[in-house]
Amino acid sequence: MEKARLLPRPNGHHTRKSKIGFSWKSIVLATVLATLLLAWLRGVHPGPRPTLTATQLSDGLRQCANNHQHPFVDYSLASTRLSIRDSKSPVKVFRNATLIDGDGSIHHEVDIEIQGDIITYVGKPRAETSTEAVIVGVGGRYLSPGLVDMHSHVGIRQEPQILMNADVTESTLPVTPWARAIDGFKPSDAAIKIVASGGTTTSLVLAGASNLISGEGMVIKHRDTNSVWEMEIDSTSGGTSPKRQRYLKMACGENIKQIFEKIPGGPISRLGESGYVRFAFEEARNLLQGQDAWCERAAVAGGVGLDTPYPTSLHWQTLVDTLRGDVSVHLHCYQTQDVFSQFDHADEFGYNITALHHITQAHEMLDEIKNRGSMLATFSDEGGFKNENYHASWYMLKLAAEAGIPIALTTDHPAKHGQFFAQEAQIGHHFQLEEKLAISSITSVPARALGLDNRIGWVRPGYDADLVVWDSHPLALGATPLQVVVDGKTYINASQNLWEESVKRKQAFAPAPPSRSQKVNDNKTCSPGQKDIVLRGVIKSYINGLRTSALSNTTAVVRGGVLQCVGDSICEAIASEAIDKGVPELHLKAGYILPGIVSATRSHGLSELVSEPSTKDGELSGADVSRVISAADGLRFGDRRLAITHRRGLTTLITAPISNGFIHGLSTAFRPGAAHSLSPGAIVKRDVSLFLSIGHEGKNTAFPSESSQFNELRTLLTSQSPPHESWALAANGTLPITVRTDSKDVIAKLIALKRELPALRVVIHGGGEAHLLARELAAARVAVVLAPFRCSRLTWETRSCPPGPPLTDAAGPDVLLAAGVKLGIGIWDHRDRWATNALWEASWLARGLPAGRRGEVAVDLVARNMREMYGLEVRDEREFVVYEGDPLEYGASVALIVEEGEVQRCWPDVEEEYVY
Repeated sequence: MEKARLLPRPNGHHTRKSKIGFSWKSIVLATVLATLLLAWLRGVHPGPRPTLTATQLSDGLRQCANNHQHPFVDYSLASTRLSIRDSKSPVKVFRNATLIDGDGSIHHEVDIEIQGDIITYVGKPRAETSTEAVIVGVGGRYLSPGLVDMHSHVGIRQEPQILMNADVTESTLPVTPWARAIDGFKPSDAAIKIVASGGTTTSLVLAGASNLISGEGMVIKHRDTNSVWEMEIDSTSGGTSPKRQRYLKMACGENIKQIFEKIPGGPISRLGESGYVRFAFEEARNLLQGQDAWCERAAVAGGVGLDTPYPTSLHWQTLVDTLRGDVSVHLHCYQTQDVFSQFDHADEFGYNITALHHITQAHEMLDEIKNRGSMLATFSDEGGFKNENYHASWYMLKLAAEAGIPIALTTDHPAKHGQFFAQEAQIGHHFQLEEKLAISSITSVPARALGLDNRIGWVRPGYDADLVVWDSHPLALGATPLQVVVDGKTYINASQNLWEESVKRKQAFAPAPPSRSQKVNDNKTCSPGQKDIVLRGVIKSYINGLRTSALSNTTAVVRGGVLQCVGDSICEAIASEAIDKGVPELHLKAGYILPGIVSATRSHGLSELVSEPSTKDGELSGADVSRVISAADGLRFGDRRLAITHRRGLTTLITAPISNGFIHGLSTAFRPGAAHSLSPGAIVKRDVSLFLSIGHEGKNTAFPSESSQFNELRTLLTSQSPPHESWALAANGTLPITVRTDSKDVIAKLIALKRELPALRVVIHGGGEAHLLARELAAARVAVVLAPFRCSRLTWETRSCPPGPPLTDAAGPDVLLAAGVKLGIGIWDHRDRWATNALWEASWLARGLPAGRRGEVAVDLVARNMREMYGLEVRDEREFVVYEGDPLEYGASVALIVEEGEVQRCWPDVEEEYVY
């Protein structure tokens, strides 16, 4: 077997001395001389010519024949399965389903019959159903194929994520085509079942993106088994294809530069990245040519005279197979220059790129992508927090679909937890991806990309019995599976209570992506700086003192930048008077008025691009308790992250100084829509809270343990002469303390500390395990800002998070809400989506409440509760957002934003230009 060679290093490397004092150059020279001498001796005294053994020859010839076979999709598989099915296997019938198939088409009053592990009938109820069949009464609920996620790290980034569980990438080398996801896959990963509870039955598990060529992925079914081999599926199962389809993960851009910038040999630039990829495929091409030459000689001479075995290499064979067309390439790239360079490499060496993963700038190169027959495997609304996705378009999916490019949405689990896979399609639809395409993006399109659309991604006779029964339309906000069936076996089944509760949810679904009724440049009715306007078509107001209890089509009036009235005859009189004085009327389609959203974030206003120091205020060590700084002094206004956040209806953000240790500093509340710090009301409140991290995130050399952190905190709060006045203000309750933690043990100690010092006002930021102390938190009046709102068991400190429906009737936020804990919604991840989608997250929690309470609770979560926690003035009548459509559902759009007594934005769109 040919020895695998390491890649050449583009920028060279220094020679090293051996332990006995010889340089590597002298060793190589001696080897060459010895080889020449041996050759001369053989020429003078020739020995017997080596020959292949019969086994070596037959193995080589078999491999030569194998090289001419390629994977293909056997579309006769379904009919073959039906013809050979075991008629004695148990039969189950899902009766009266509203079927949403893999193309998004909807069929009513459908029965789906399964026998064993395949679907045997799909259609109208029939009389000949076996009397022994198990009947599942779907009751008209929606039923879909099992979802297919073609970019996941489930099983190789096990929950909770600790160092010894991390087997997602072998990042010691830039190129590792020999690595295989299956060798690190853990069937014991609890996330396998939790992901399935969101409706995902099939996942393509890929290595990470820390290197340029990461190795081979694997496709798994989310089955209840402890065997990795029983979870893996491939394209040859039951079919006639001679070879299974394989999947190669490649990547480019920032990830690789960051990983290898401090490793000798790089790469540290895109030039170096391209060089490494080309060097790798050059090695593969050379090996391929050697194999073909061997096969040609063997075919001509029947092996006579061959004196070397068929050339192989574990290091390069995967890339050889890629060049032969036997391996599909899945490329993780964000920006156009990266994709163009990778297309160039593919052209040079003759391989195809099946799918472009993550690419958030696809809208800038749609023609090239379409002409090459590639597809997208990406997110619905990811972008803005790093240079690679800074110019992401929220309408990229719509534009790609209009260009005829196939789209598969993904989670990149656990970047977004796979349990919430359906939300990708929901948000994609909100941003105008057509309804049927949104459904196919998580079912049939990824199935086709994996070469498995002959068995998954559809509800058809002969296909795998992978089915999901939903409590509402899969594109509806908060849609949750009630039952998930994998290969005919019920893997997930919600409680009877959840089945009964689902009856109350709307089964009819009329999605309406946002379409603003006015033009953005129509400044006759609405323009920035305006203080007076009459709003027609208002059906709901959540403004304090001006709430409407029932839906109606009424009028609201804004005079002098203040919302004076909503509804009733008095408001009509005020409106008439205003119109007589020339105040313009704005006619809304289903208008809603809400207070401005408030969220507590990690770094908004202090950091625009997470990995670029020049775009950040900087990071503190978190060790100096005598230097308590205010985030207000480091705020930067006018960046794209803030502009997008503001356009989505967030009028106040609370952020703390960035720190990698115990003490962060003083949080500041500010307006993300302000142009600069001198703008009126730009700083809503300079110092709103003393922010700390306790637990794992707060550990550093100064405070290496929780015990040292708590000891220091207690000392500072009880000191008669603390090193900074903020500690005294916190001790007497003037200034709240916000503690970043997820740990139940840290939370318990904070409750105990508050009992010692009753004046303390404590806010928990994070709260992953807060539900375990819900009653104690409520009794101690400790508020919780859930960040992220939907806790997942990603870390050791969040391993007790209840996954929520359908696995548990309640999630952590439900428990806290029921106990009466004051809740808010914040973020700790750098991804913008968790801030901009705060209102949807609040609505998701409140969806199970009675209709009369749902909206009030959701709005409180993202507005009033946050203001009360941090002592911010409630100014609903002077700071509010008007929407068209219900903002507690998908499909609503912002009509205007009023702050500081005047209109700030009219018909803002997430894509509109911004000014530095």
